Formats: sequence, C-alpha cells, structure tokens
Amino acid sequence: MKKCLICIVCLGGLLFADSFENNLKESIKNNFGQDMQILSSDSLKSINGIRLTVLKTNEGNALPLYVSEDGKSFLAVSDFFLFNDENDKNLLLSKIDEIKKINEAEKATTFDRLFDGIPKEAGLLLKSQTKTDALLTIVTDPDCPYCRAELSNLREHLKSTNVRMIFAPVHDETAFIKSALVLEETKKLNDNEKIISVVEKYYKDINLSEKQLQTKTDIVHNAADIIFGSGLIKGVPYLHNGKLK
Repeated sequence: MKKCLICIVCLGGLLFADSFENNLKESIKNNFGQDMQILSSDSLKSINGIRLTVLKTNEGNALPLYVSEDGKSFLAVSDFFLFNDENDKNLLLSKIDEIKKINEAEKATTFDRLFDGIPKEAGLLLKSQTKTDALLTIVTDPDCPYCRAELSNLREHLKSTNVRMIFAPVHDETAFIKSALVLEETKKLNDNEKIISVVEKYYKDINLSEKQLQTKTDIVHNAADIIFGSGLIKGVPYLHNGKLK
C-alpha cells in the first residue's frame, strides 16, 4: 500500500510537470509565435502559485518569467522585487546572474559568427607581443574622429591581445578609398610597426592623388554591408573581445 501511495504521488508530480510545461509552451507559442526551451522552473515560497521560470529563446537568449502554477499565465521579471523569504531572494539573484552569463555568451557567439563571415582580406590582423589567443576586433573608419582616437590605443592593446581591424566606414567614399589603400599597402607587411604607420598615414585629413582616387573599394563596401546589414552594430568604433581561431 505504501509503495502504491508513493507511485501515485510520483505520477501526480509527473502529470503536473507535463501539464505545466505543455501549457506554458502553448502560451508562449500563442503570444510570441515561437517555441522556447524551459531551462528551469522553481516554486516561490514568498508568492503562492508562482514559479520562477527561465526560458531559452530560439535566438539562444535566456528569459526569466514569473509563471502561474498551471503554466497559462506569466509576467516578466523586473529589477524591482521584495521577497519575505531569503531563499527566494537568493534564487532570483542567482538566476539573474546565470541569465546574464548565458546572454553574454550568446552575444559573443553571435558577434564571432558575424566577424568570421568577413573575408580575411577585408581586414588587418596584428599579432600580440604576448603569446595569446585573445583577439580584439575593432570595426573602424579612417575618417571617424573617435576611430582616430581609438587608434592611439593600438600599441597598448597589442601588449596583451591580438588585434583585428575591420574597415566599415560610415563617412563618404573617401573613407572607403582610404580603407582600401590601407589594405592594399599592408597586405605584404608582417611587421606591426610598419602596418601601424600605414594605418596612421590614412587616419588623417589628407588629399588623395588622382591615382589613389581610382582605387577599387568593393571589398570595403562588402564588409560594411555585412557589418551594418546585420543590425548588430550601429556605429564605429566598435570593439569586441573574442578568441583567435
């Protein structure tokens, strides 16, 4: 009899879990139009009938929700909360920290995928003075004053990380020509100082010769189209920390 009772209790728990999960997934589908994975779901002692639930979207981001016990209703978790149970407070804080790590990792993966899709010949790779796989990607424009200011940090960056410069101008065609000239004049250089001197030459207000003005800029335009067409980057300079592959 005792074993039967235990079986009934276990079966009831499983049925509840299935009901909660199915109802929640249906509610999400109906309201957001996508299927989401349930990463975790915990009952709260401070608020009866509410479960702190973490979902994973199709894009790979984590999303926290307060969900009713039947899984049919939910509301977003905000930074403003007060729980009379310390365990509930600690649970929420730990989930928020977990979500931040998941979202940061997903964001990093998304940007790695974006930058890895740029042809190598459309950028510069400068090797660090230190043996490391750390990679700082800088999306830049020769005519951007903020990019020129960031350029002054380049040698300092190279003390601890490899640097990849991707040219994606937001200014007029002159900036695209300067970018193409940098790529052309540095493609056979291996010395960081020589490469940097070429970059610095074009990161100024200079007059280009008639011959320079005829430089093809297709490769730079293509890189800029990929960068800004992604919707992930709105301006320059943009810095992203990743790993050298």
